[in-house]
Amino acid sequence: NGFIMIKDLSSRFAVTEETIRRDLNKIVEMNIGVRKAHGGAYRIHQGDLAAPQSFRQIMLPGIKQRFASFCATLILPESCIMLDSSTTSRFIANKLKEFNRPLTVITNSIATAGMFEDNENIDVVCVGGNLRKLNGSLVGPNAIATLEKYCADYSFVSPPSLDPRFGLTDHSEEEARVRACMINQSKKRYLVADHTKFGWSGINRIAGIETIDLVVTDSEIEQKWIQWFKTIGMQYKCC
Repeated sequence: NGFIMIKDLSSRFAVTEETIRRDLNKIVEMNIGVRKAHGGAYRIHQGDLAAPQSFRQIMLPGIKQRFASFCATLILPESCIMLDSSTTSRFIANKLKEFNRPLTVITNSIATAGMFEDNENIDVVCVGGNLRKLNGSLVGPNAIATLEKYCADYSFVSPPSLDPRFGLTDHSEEEARVRACMINQSKKRYLVADHTKFGWSGINRIAGIETIDLVVTDSEIEQKWIQWFKTIGMQYKCC
């Protein structure tokens, strides 16, 4: 499946998780196409640095559930929302399905769109485009063209990284363009990012932090980031 969890390796080889982390660091330094992520490691697929969707789906589920519960309370009935292709957005989509309010959901994620196939109260627009197989998302000029036809009430984006200088960034140029377009086409823009995403950057810039209306993060975030939010006047919520 292209990924492995540290706890599974620890159990299999009867060594501590710290030992596994040290060994993984050595493997990553060998530059043979392996990359570390929170709780495990994964194989880089055809130059795409993003973690596989199946791996990200099992990372930090408790935090993502809290994010989803909070984000769902921000959305009024009859609203139009944009959800990116992140697994965090999939958790939000699941919560919206539970609430069963009348909504329009626009997404470039095939999995997220499919979650509403049996829900009559929620209309779904799945953008066209080229399939990014590793992520199960639709990207490219056709995806952008679809998004630009809409004006959403809210957008929720959860890119891989956030840097004080460069703002929101992504491994994928095409995914970055889709997220930037979602931000541009929305009245209220929410960044939903757990503590592991702060302090580093991908090579593709999405948008500056000033484009975001509210940062939703978790209680494990370092205090220096909270101080940064206060310094720049950014609204935030720790779940």
